[in-house]
Amino acid sequence: MKTHFIGRDRIPDSMVLAVVLVSTVYWVLDSILNIFFSNKFNLIAQLIGPDLYDIYIRVVVLCLLVILGSHGQTIINRLREAQQKLKESEELWRSLVETAPDTIMTVDQAGVIRFINHPLAEMPPGSVIGRCLYDLLPEDYRGTAQEIVKNVFRTGETDMFEVRMDGQRSPAWYTYRVGPLRMEHRVIAATIISTNTTEFKRAEELSRYKELFENVADSVFILNRNGVVMECNDRVYESTGFTQPELVSRPLADLAVPDQSDFVRAMLQGVLREKEARFELTVKAKSGGVVPYEISCRYVVYLGEPCFLCVARDVTQTQLLHNQLIRSERLAATGQLAASIAHEINSPLQGITALLNVLRSTYTEDDYLQRKLDLVKSAFNSIRDTVKNLIDLNRPGKEKKQLTDANQVINNTVALVKSLLKKNMITVRMDLAATRSTLFASPQQIGQVLMNLINNAVESITGAPGYFESAHLTPGGGGRLVVQTYNRDEQWVLELKDSGPGIPEEDLNRIFDPFFTKKKPLGMGVGLTICHGIIEDHQGKLTASNAPDGGALFTIALPLRPDNHPTDSREDASSASAGQPA
Repeated sequence: MKTHFIGRDRIPDSMVLAVVLVSTVYWVLDSILNIFFSNKFNLIAQLIGPDLYDIYIRVVVLCLLVILGSHGQTIINRLREAQQKLKESEELWRSLVETAPDTIMTVDQAGVIRFINHPLAEMPPGSVIGRCLYDLLPEDYRGTAQEIVKNVFRTGETDMFEVRMDGQRSPAWYTYRVGPLRMEHRVIAATIISTNTTEFKRAEELSRYKELFENVADSVFILNRNGVVMECNDRVYESTGFTQPELVSRPLADLAVPDQSDFVRAMLQGVLREKEARFELTVKAKSGGVVPYEISCRYVVYLGEPCFLCVARDVTQTQLLHNQLIRSERLAATGQLAASIAHEINSPLQGITALLNVLRSTYTEDDYLQRKLDLVKSAFNSIRDTVKNLIDLNRPGKEKKQLTDANQVINNTVALVKSLLKKNMITVRMDLAATRSTLFASPQQIGQVLMNLINNAVESITGAPGYFESAHLTPGGGGRLVVQTYNRDEQWVLELKDSGPGIPEEDLNRIFDPFFTKKKPLGMGVGLTICHGIIEDHQGKLTASNAPDGGALFTIALPLRPDNHPTDSREDASSASAGQPA
């Protein structure tokens, strides 16, 4: 029950109303009675007398005036309190609206802005009020905004739309939420809250980009304007062996091989001018090797900053196939040349050999002449073998293939060269760890390959300056040869490593080329070429590299005999002698 104050007493509003009502009823009845009885029917005047009655009337009127005045003051006070609360509420609302991070505005049905708390489109609120909202939006979004505002006035339901504003540096996205402003169940205006969602859009785009970035099959580098690595995907770490802390914040020029550092800087400068470029780059790997890349580089904007996007494809296998194709073409050309040489040489050799046989049979008692004829025949045999080797460059694999224990071939071959190794003070360590070593191969040819590799290793070790002096004077100063085997997937793998000076980097891609040699002044340079052809004929791979701790490393990978490979009794019988090289 509401009350008002008279001094410090609390008088209920109902009491005030009751007093006023009783007084009113009394005066009405008293007036009616006086009219009908000619002012003679006045009970109070008769009881208290005319003088006191006049005082009584004055007191009653004074009390009514005091009560009515007090009640009127209460109403005035209440109005003031309501106005103060309304003002405080308005100030609070205005403070909230003005400090809100979003732009809040109200528009009428025509889209005219009637209120706005923040600048819009870089225009202060004072200059925006009274203008049509649609005129301030990009043309592509005006129709959508107008339709949504009309729909809010028509249905009273909240709706929203997005706008992309193209700025000078980068685009900005805004989300407009439109809601009804009601008065007595009638929509009198539309309230629009504009939120800058650029960062959210960027995060959304970044999330999609990250997914593509990590799942792309090629290596991807992102460099800043100075060519420093900002990000890489997992393919880069897998191919180079580096970890993220080891790559990020390093210039790409430092990751390239030394002779390509200036080339990288020049190519990035070219991308700045042309916006795109393609080039080949060799990057250093953590293991000490290199990774050849074919790079497509573009100048793009990433996270609001200009940068270089480099998509790098590892072309190691492509280069191997290319080199193999070149080597095959060279072998084909060599085979044609060998056939021509063989025809031109063998014809005179046959006549000379026949003449020598006549001389041998005619002068059988002349020992001196027989010795000289033997020397000449030996020279002719050497020429014949040389011609045969030239022809075999293009047609290896004439020997019969059979089930062969590759580990046993190694044992037999090393036993044959044991005296050669001892003579040159070279120790050999064998680690034949391959548990599966049965191949379908020619044991003679596999032994020939291994023999050739061992001979090359011996020549490489002993060819080092001062080797024999050091081997004689220094305990343990001799050479070392390590032969080990193991299984990798469905392959038998042999690694032969020596303690020699290794292979020069510039020769690694040419070492299997025919007639390429540096170690033998009188050699033909066809030994490794024949070995390479033999291994390829067995569907295997022969590679050459330098071991991390020094020395040359030759690796042979051959396919294991399939479990379902057909066998016959002749193969089974011959497999017992599979370990004898030619």
